Amino acid sequence: MGLKGYQMGKTKVFLRAGQMAELDARRAEVLGNAAKIIQRQTRTYIARREFIAMRKAAIKLQTRWRGKLARILFEQMRREAAAVNIQKNFRRYVSRTSYLSTKSSAVTLQTGLRAMVSHKEFRFRKQTKAAICIQAHFRCHREYSYYQHLQKAALITQCGWRRRVARRELRKLKMAARETGALKEAKDKLEKRVEELSWRLQFEKRLRKQLEEANANIVKEREAARKAIEEAPPVIKETPVMVEDTEKINMLTAEVESLKAQLEKERQTMEDERKARADAEVRNSELAKKLEDSDRKLDQLQDSVQRLEEKLSNTESENQVLRQQALTMSPTGKPISGRPKAVFLQSPKTPENGNVINGETKVAPDTILATPIPREPESEEKPQKSLNEKQQENQELLIKCVSQNLGFSGGKPVAASVIYKSLLHWRSFEVERTSIFDRIIQTIAVAIE
Repeated sequence: MGLKGYQMGKTKVFLRAGQMAELDARRAEVLGNAAKIIQRQTRTYIARREFIAMRKAAIKLQTRWRGKLARILFEQMRREAAAVNIQKNFRRYVSRTSYLSTKSSAVTLQTGLRAMVSHKEFRFRKQTKAAICIQAHFRCHREYSYYQHLQKAALITQCGWRRRVARRELRKLKMAARETGALKEAKDKLEKRVEELSWRLQFEKRLRKQLEEANANIVKEREAARKAIEEAPPVIKETPVMVEDTEKINMLTAEVESLKAQLEKERQTMEDERKARADAEVRNSELAKKLEDSDRKLDQLQDSVQRLEEKLSNTESENQVLRQQALTMSPTGKPISGRPKAVFLQSPKTPENGNVINGETKVAPDTILATPIPREPESEEKPQKSLNEKQQENQELLIKCVSQNLGFSGGKPVAASVIYKSLLHWRSFEVERTSIFDRIIQTIAVAIE
């Protein structure tokens, strides 16, 4: 504190003289400082309160004025935007009206020009289409007539050539059937020979066993004789007995040698027979292979015969169709080709009709090559004319049935069934073109009208 001349005791403070005045001065100074601080704070509070009130008033004035200015500016901007919008809409209307007028004029001009161009192109296309149709019909007629001519010529040549080829193949098949019959006979002979050789081998085996048994018996007798001679006493010696024993021994040795020779001969014969048997087996295997090949050939030949028969039947049917076409196309009803046509009359297939039986071929007595006898032209024209007249009468009756109202039977139209059955009976569907179809169509069209 800056004081001097005092002393602190336990309960009291001891001061010197003149220290109280200094303490009072110090107290007055502290109190003055405190009063100054209080005044300063109160003055700052009052000034601050006035400043805040003035600031609030200024802010309110500024906000009011600024709001008024903003309203004035907004109103001005709104008016400017409205003016711009009005100008924009007006200008758009003016430009759209001018654009629509120019567009309509351009469209009218374009439609006129395009219509003129399309009319020209349509006329050109129509002319070209008509020219193409005329050319196509003319070329179609020309090519179709040429095709019909070629088709008829090709059918005639094919029929003749197929008949010729079929006859050649039949001859070859007959020759092959004869060869297979000869092979079967050779096979039967070889089988018989093999059986004989096997029987001879068995018989020789039996003889060989019997000879071996006889040799074994002879050897046993010889050994028994030797034992008897050795066991006999040496005192008894008779010459006739010795002579008999030696004779028996000589006989036995001769028999043994003869048996050995026979055995060697039998062995040689057995070897020869074995070789012959092996050769026979080889030949038999070769013949078996040949027989298998011949069986295959026979099957192939039978298949080819069946095919040839089918081809012959097809050619006959084609010939019949061609005859009908020629009769329908020719105005007089005469056939085009004047050759006599051959026809094969065959009986049903039996083992005696030419089929192979045990490698043998037999010609059927019922197969006859029938050729028509040439007649006079008057006798040929009369039945053809009568046939044509009958066909015309039948066609007229059919057209009358078509024109009439026959009704239904069993839920089916009577006229349609009559037309279909009559056309099937006349074989009109097999012919390429007939007049009956055109007449039926014309009558149906007239009835509908």
